Amino acid sequence: MKKKIFLLIMVFALCINFVACNKIDDKEDANKEGGEAYLLSQGGNINLPLTPFKTFNPILNDNLYYFYFKDLIYSSLLEINDDSSLNNLLASSVEKIDDRTYRIKLREGVKFHNGKILSADDVIFSYNYILNNKDRSFYYNLINDESNKIFNGSQNFAMNRVDNNTVEVRFASASKNNLYKLTFPIISSADDYKNYTPNGTGPFKFKSYENNKTLILEKNKSYFNGQASIDTVTGIVIDNPSNFEGIFETGKLDIYTAFDTNYSEFLNSSKYTALEFPSNKLYYIGFNYKKNPSLDLRKVIEASINKDIINKEVFSTNLSLCKGFYPEESVFGLHDIKEKEDLSKLSVKKNENHQYVDENNKIIKLNILYNKNDAKKKAIANIIYTQLDNAGFKVEMLGKNANDISFTENYDIYVGEYLVNNSFDLNYRFSNRSEANFTSYSDDRYEALLNNLYTNKIEYKEINNFLQNEKIYIPLGYEKNALVLKENMIYDGKINFQNVYSKIKDLIIVSAKSWYYSNLML
Repeated sequence: MKKKIFLLIMVFALCINFVACNKIDDKEDANKEGGEAYLLSQGGNINLPLTPFKTFNPILNDNLYYFYFKDLIYSSLLEINDDSSLNNLLASSVEKIDDRTYRIKLREGVKFHNGKILSADDVIFSYNYILNNKDRSFYYNLINDESNKIFNGSQNFAMNRVDNNTVEVRFASASKNNLYKLTFPIISSADDYKNYTPNGTGPFKFKSYENNKTLILEKNKSYFNGQASIDTVTGIVIDNPSNFEGIFETGKLDIYTAFDTNYSEFLNSSKYTALEFPSNKLYYIGFNYKKNPSLDLRKVIEASINKDIINKEVFSTNLSLCKGFYPEESVFGLHDIKEKEDLSKLSVKKNENHQYVDENNKIIKLNILYNKNDAKKKAIANIIYTQLDNAGFKVEMLGKNANDISFTENYDIYVGEYLVNNSFDLNYRFSNRSEANFTSYSDDRYEALLNNLYTNKIEYKEINNFLQNEKIYIPLGYEKNALVLKENMIYDGKINFQNVYSKIKDLIIVSAKSWYYSNLML
């Protein structure tokens, strides 16, 4: 991608010798050696997909596609970078007062699209609006932090106005991921939310809406972080997301995000660009700790499972494999575990019939619990069944309807998934103090690590190392999605599930055919 950008910049430099790049004689260029290619273009429109949604309000939205689309309209105090680190957005500075308290200064002069100046009152209003709509807002789960409840008795952090341009945030714990809770969209305290139309501080502003047909945005010329390179964005409302790919290939969409689908045909295509990124969906294999599975047994089970085969056969290699809770390219995914376990030294052994037995020479039986109505989990369970059976375990399948799954059942391992939110915290789920700990895992060493993590005494690497050494669960990986673009669009940099549309304002559209670009590409 960087090479493409460099080449395009070179093309742009060459164009300086002309009155304007778009005025180059295409016919003359086409006759020159090297064939056809493209030049930089400013302005224009891009079409993005939407599905029918209930509200423009970004805090009350429950539509996945509008969830990403709204990032073109609204801004947050902080934004998440490609590597999952944080960057100031509406915040001009973040001052750490102590391990739990931060003072946040707002950018001065930032305007909502209706001309209202952003103030601390809008930030406080947005925060309270989420709290007051806890049953309707996706962002409530971001603010309402169970880890804080477990370790400090409070789930929500406090946010107070210091002055017109400053807010102070007091978190319930000293968790290293606290500031990620400040990535919710900021809305205006002065708007009418009964008859609401989009009004944010983002790079694009509302232009028009035709019910269940199109939502059109135009460039916000007053955007605080630099004007967009394109003039308009049109959201095309499509009833069925399964039709996105076909409509994209007809040219009616310029970009679409491939969720839970096979996009391999686009990866090596000359006609399209597919930018892969890990989603927030982590597939894993959990253990039933009510049966006290030994560490040696957990190690043998993990060693018997070939993740690469699962990735290939279930996900068409669209799984970003990981060793812990987080993608390893994330700032939270650090670890230093490299050595492979010597299985010959473990207490779990095979008998003369090549079957695994326990210390009492009893054949080890493993029941696999899974949602039989989830095609991917069912496929994972079937592969695991085969792999464990081949390894020497006696295995039985325990497929259940989702509503019928009970973790009091006689199961040994469970095929599950976690959805990670913007705060990147799954560690509390294995605490014996957590209501989310359905596996019944309990270890005083882990509780001590959690206490140190949530009091800012250790780094994530230390707890990641413990997770890997103890095999608390077997992470498979994060299902990958892809942002698919037409060949004439350049979207610079990497992305993650929190910032899929964050760079659309800087999208480079290339248009006019040129011999020069063609030869530079060579």
